[in-house]
Amino acid sequence: MNRSAPESPSFAVLLRYWGPVLAWIAVITTLSGDPFSANNTHRFIDPVLRYLFPDIGAEGFRTAHFFIRKAAHFVEFFVLGLLVFVAWRRGRAPQWRLRWALQTMALVTVCALADEARQAFVPTRGPSLFDSAIDSLGGLASQLVLFAWYGVIRRQLPGEPLA
Repeated sequence: MNRSAPESPSFAVLLRYWGPVLAWIAVITTLSGDPFSANNTHRFIDPVLRYLFPDIGAEGFRTAHFFIRKAAHFVEFFVLGLLVFVAWRRGRAPQWRLRWALQTMALVTVCALADEARQAFVPTRGPSLFDSAIDSLGGLASQLVLFAWYGVIRRQLPGEPLA
């Protein structure tokens, strides 16, 4: 029985799946730069808060601003987790694999730590292990959603084959 090694994916296939991952990492990198520091995002967030909560005080602004920024960390890395999982899966049968989820979490965590380390060199930013933890939790949440989707929800859909 002659088993040959699996064929390596072509550059086009790799680009199709890993291109969105790289593009999203570029978005994350942009968002972690000076224009989106806490000192600068007040220009965007405060008018919305004033409109939604006209009676909000200074402490309310600080608290809301903090939670909005932390939610952004979570969502950025949630999306990254989804994209990386799809890249590892690379068009194979639609199923959840622990190996793909662990590889995804490893890459998401490395990206989170690297992003915070890079912020040490941005004058209006600073590195934060707390933010890296939130980032990693976003990646973990994406894997839990995928696990639920492939393990529970897909079994409930009529006409969907289980893979």
